[in-house]
Amino acid sequence: MTRAAPGAFALVLALLCGFLALTPRANPLVTTAEKYQQEIAVASGATYISLRAINAALSFAQDVEVGGSMGLSANVQPFKWLEPIDDTVERISAAIFAVAVLTGVLSMSLAPVASVGFVLLAVALLTRCGCDMAVGWQRTAPGLRRFGGSCGMLGFAFAIGLPFAYALGVWGGDILTASAAAEANAVLDHIADNARLLIGLDDGGLDERGWRESIEAYRNAAGDLWEQADEMLSASLTLVGIFVLRMVVLPMVLLLALVSITRRILSA
Repeated sequence: MTRAAPGAFALVLALLCGFLALTPRANPLVTTAEKYQQEIAVASGATYISLRAINAALSFAQDVEVGGSMGLSANVQPFKWLEPIDDTVERISAAIFAVAVLTGVLSMSLAPVASVGFVLLAVALLTRCGCDMAVGWQRTAPGLRRFGGSCGMLGFAFAIGLPFAYALGVWGGDILTASAAAEANAVLDHIADNARLLIGLDDGGLDERGWRESIEAYRNAAGDLWEQADEMLSASLTLVGIFVLRMVVLPMVLLLALVSITRRILSA
């Protein structure tokens, strides 16, 4: 009877883990972590759109040609000096896009990984149940005990630790970096508005103005973009760092801490 009670309890928990393995979204930690991941995907997508708007405006401005005829005809591109900024924005927007893709992958993978974790937990609990029923856990062969313990630790990390770490990490990262993210997004939105002015969206376009007036308007807008290049780079890198902090750094630190604490408790 003494051996049967822990074995029966382990069997009940194994059945519960089997149910959660088949329906991982019944685990509130998984649904919460997925919700936070989707919020990051939306935020990174908005940042990517702003950067692509800036990139498109800079590319358009570089392609503007001014023609003249003084016995010979020639075309010049007076804003080709914007190319370094354009290349930098393109690279940063690619990094933001990679962040958005990674967020989508993580969001879709949490439920399958949690299912695998619950399967491992069920295996560990069934091993414990069988050993308790047969000879008792303390009398079980060390190899079988190590097998059950390894399955249990991995299952705990995948099924509970990982969703918990992502939910808490993303939530905590959002609180810690909310003001910095808002400031960086405001900078990028302002620069994107200036970029739209550069291509004449608010002024009727190049064809409705004289070429001297158009070139002067372009030159002023391009000068503003050049002066704001440092702010744009700083804001973009800040957002990249914030996304990486929320998605990778804080969740991994929390997961390692949770697994380490659990291992110490079980070995005590």
